Amino acid sequence: MPVVIDNNKYRVRIMWENYNQNWNEICAIAVEYFGLPGDKFSTIICKDHMDFCFQEETDAIWFSLRVE
Repeated sequence: MPVVIDNNKYRVRIMWENYNQNWNEICAIAVEYFGLPGDKFSTIICKDHMDFCFQEETDAIWFSLRVE
């Protein structure tokens, strides 16, 4: 899963239809390791995908590898 720099944040985009893993598990991984959205990351939900936007590149890379 690529990490894209967008507005000084590091975005990990997960497409709804291309992802077979449980969405509850994906969100739980984000909260477990980075806390609630706000400080280290934020989310943007669209009809086709969900973006996880991280402040730090290393966090985005770790998350993208973990949920792959």
